[in-house]
Amino acid sequence: MKRQSVLAIVAIVLAFAGTQAIGYNVVEFPICTNRAAQKHPAISGNIVVWEDSRNGDWDIYGYDLSTKTEFPICTHIAYYRINPAISGNIVVWQDYRKDSGFGIYGYDISTKTEFPICTNNAKIPSDPAISSNIVVWTDGRNGQGPLGNTDIYGYDLSTKTEFPICVNDANQYSPDVSGNIVVWLDYRNGKGDIYGYDLSTKFEFPICTNNAGQSHPAISGNIIVWTDLRKGALLFDIYGYAPGIVFPICTNKAFQGYPAIDGNIVVWWDTRNGTYDIYGFDLSEWSEFPICTYMSSQQYPAISGNVIVWQDYRNNGNWDIYGARLGPDIEPFCLEKPEMDFNGDCKVDFADFAIMASSWLECNLVPQSACWE
Repeated sequence: MKRQSVLAIVAIVLAFAGTQAIGYNVVEFPICTNRAAQKHPAISGNIVVWEDSRNGDWDIYGYDLSTKTEFPICTHIAYYRINPAISGNIVVWQDYRKDSGFGIYGYDISTKTEFPICTNNAKIPSDPAISSNIVVWTDGRNGQGPLGNTDIYGYDLSTKTEFPICVNDANQYSPDVSGNIVVWLDYRNGKGDIYGYDLSTKFEFPICTNNAGQSHPAISGNIIVWTDLRKGALLFDIYGYAPGIVFPICTNKAFQGYPAIDGNIVVWWDTRNGTYDIYGFDLSEWSEFPICTYMSSQQYPAISGNVIVWQDYRNNGNWDIYGARLGPDIEPFCLEKPEMDFNGDCKVDFADFAIMASSWLECNLVPQSACWE
């Protein structure tokens, strides 16, 4: 085969390389449709938690997907409990009580025991996140508000020890944690950047300091995702980071924001259809897919394994909690087969090049161009 012919084959295949159209069978189900409002769900394994207004203030409720049982977590007579997070059997949340003020509290589902994590009212802790024994939050002890300073603090549940993570003079918000790595939104450069901290080495590092601005980071393992504004005002996208590289995940012209991640699956809310929907992206297949595009609004997705949960506005004019499952027995399927996908795996890569090259070499048609057909 002439060198020019080989290069032509490679060029044609690579022109389509990376093109995928993989879809997933998504099994959707309601979790809580109480007539009051339910918002901001979080999930770990079989347990879903959320903030709930059925008692006249905001409480924390939970649901066991394996037993299909709902249960209260914290219904203390207080002003509110919001922004729950969960890891294993431990639930944490932001709390404001009339007797003790602002705080971060926790609850062990296995022992049905509530416990305080940070209860100094002057600190005004908020936005907790948890991974295993480590709880992190936004902390105002060094000055609260636009003219003050919010920092990132942490707490080790195993040693009952509190510690600072980032006390830079600028504002830090919205932390997340996975294993030994904590990430957050940081304003030290005059705009929103993403920074990280390794708890094992006590080393801080920048993740994304693009000039446009970033927000709402989330982490799973060594993959960090966030909302990104590099395309301009109100054109939010989803970007990701793996060690040494920043990469786009969704740059649709609509708004994409508030991502969550577990393993290889990233989820976010998306306005491409005119309302807020939930979309996902499989990093292992490099493919995007819809999760919930119901005509009402869906927001604040969370994910654990093959289950995605979100707050949903389809019923009674108030927010409910819904979920969707990508079952373990469900295989991805092609929404639309890409051109040059010769082996039927829904993507074009060098495996297809090998099939094309082999077929071309074995073809004896005249004229030779017929071998492409």
